[in-house]
Amino acid sequence: MPKIVVSPSSRWPGKVTLSSPMSLPQAIAWERAIRDVQALNKDVTITEVNYALLPAICGCVEKWELEGMGDITPDTFPATPRKESVELITWLTNEISRIYIGEEAKADPNG
Repeated sequence: MPKIVVSPSSRWPGKVTLSSPMSLPQAIAWERAIRDVQALNKDVTITEVNYALLPAICGCVEKWELEGMGDITPDTFPATPRKESVELITWLTNEISRIYIGEEAKADPNG
């Protein structure tokens, strides 16, 4: 069953529907994105890290419903304002990581 998460962003309020559980291609893309980020050199910027994660993030999103955003892809995801953009990507990364790790199943006393 897809997981609907509510955006914590005041700049881009709304909700995002994430695939849950992840398919094998989504899990592989997520693992590769994490591995690619870990392989970046120490001089990498947060913008480069975010851009490396965005294809996998977008691949896990079934539906975007964020105010002020149209069709979202890795190339159209807003990079500015920086603080809000980083916070949104961090939030999505954490939500997808919870699905990948299985934290939502652990939180369910009936699961």
